[in-house]
Amino acid sequence: MTSRHQHVADDLRRLITSGALAVGERLAPETRLAARYHVSTPTLRDALELLRTEGLIEKFQGRGNFVRRPPQRLAYPGAAVDGDDGLQVIVSSADITATGDLAARLRTPSDAPITQYVCLSHRDDSPQGLAHLYIPHAVTRATSDVRNPPVSASPWADDIVRSLTTATGEPVANSTDLVTARFPTGAEAQSLRIATRTPVLSIERTITADDGQVLAYVLLVLPGDRAEVAFVTPIDKKTDKKIDKKAETR
Repeated sequence: MTSRHQHVADDLRRLITSGALAVGERLAPETRLAARYHVSTPTLRDALELLRTEGLIEKFQGRGNFVRRPPQRLAYPGAAVDGDDGLQVIVSSADITATGDLAARLRTPSDAPITQYVCLSHRDDSPQGLAHLYIPHAVTRATSDVRNPPVSASPWADDIVRSLTTATGEPVANSTDLVTARFPTGAEAQSLRIATRTPVLSIERTITADDGQVLAYVLLVLPGDRAEVAFVTPIDKKTDKKIDKKAETR
């Protein structure tokens, strides 16, 4: 049996998808909507939260709920660079020490010095993705200059990985991606400007050298309402064996 908040969400969704409620239009105040649908305010808010998780509306504190412009799809790992489709990447960096979890992922001793890069990508004023990149100082063999972090054209920090590993002579042999659907942390939700109940795709990348040394660990967080993952597996036609895997979102 369909719940009352789902009935409300279904009708509002119909109005939005049909164009009866236009992009950018402000919805009626919540108390008025609740009275229109003969439901309680908490039930109405459950319906609105459902539409927010679907990316159909967004709420601005003190202003109300508005019909959201359909989000553009991301392209991982082939996202357009800054200046192509309006995607801009802001990079910051800091020297930190490895915590227990990070130390395990990077296979370094606890409290070992590492460099953290944070890449936050935007299109217009809308955050699109968040990437945290961690590289041991044993790989870079030098501390990063946090006052002048490298400019990144990639929202996934791929170019930073390439430049640093090339400079240190450590060739990348393997990149393993672990993809998980989950709810964002409070800090992730704040950075991406999404509700804490909006699902995200978490992609954990571990980049290793030929000898098994971990060169970098990357945590990518993508809003679930604008990203989807497709696994592409090239096949060796001569042996009919799978030879590689690559993940993409679009």
